[in-house]
Amino acid sequence: MFTEHTPDPAAFSAYIDKMKVLNIEDQQITDEQMRSITPNTMVIVGDADGVKPEHAVTMFRLLGGGDEEAATTGMLQKIPRARLMILPAMSHPGISGEADVLAPMVTAFLDDVPPVTPELF
Repeated sequence: MFTEHTPDPAAFSAYIDKMKVLNIEDQQITDEQMRSITPNTMVIVGDADGVKPEHAVTMFRLLGGGDEEAATTGMLQKIPRARLMILPAMSHPGISGEADVLAPMVTAFLDDVPPVTPELF
């Protein structure tokens, strides 16, 4: 899936190397540093993860997530800058085994496709 969106074959290795550093080093990121991340971002955690759901929500909000208008109308008006996915009964290692669940949502995120509003609305 990664290579479908990133044609450079060295990019996945670079990503894995960065993730190793991230998981080994202290992860103290200030709110200002989090807000300074400019690309669209998807936060994916499990509800039994080392990253607590409340921390994931904080990251999501700091990254520009949370469409207040959509919250009141029930419909997104634009593609969100940040997306949040919390998988039930899932720890961090288990997330990687959920490719069938993750692939459509991650692909839509990478392709910048807005979430679909059901016909009922």
